[in-house]
Amino acid sequence: MKKLLNMVLMTNILAALIVLLLSKYIAFFASTSLSDFLFFVVIVIWGIAGLTWEGSNDSRNWELDPAAKKAKEMVAGHDFGADFENQKRQNYQFGLIMFIAGLPAFLGCLLLIFIF
Repeated sequence: MKKLLNMVLMTNILAALIVLLLSKYIAFFASTSLSDFLFFVVIVIWGIAGLTWEGSNDSRNWELDPAAKKAKEMVAGHDFGADFENQKRQNYQFGLIMFIAGLPAFLGCLLLIFIF
């Protein structure tokens, strides 16, 4: 649990720094309110989660890649299915952590919008 909290804290700090950096160079990210800033933080974090979180979708290119086919034929006795499942599990886990890391900024954004 402590590891998850550290990951959430570090992710939010890094996302806030990214949004601050983007606001210096891109006018769209130059927010005038805290709720806008938190919204951009959520977009950055959940964007990363969306890129890495495959869920249970199988890759369509895994079996069609000629290099992967050749590598499978060259290596005898290696379980490529287990490697693929391990990779899917790690992507799913990282995406879920990024989703959880975006929740505090999202809730803060909603509270600021509806309270003020």
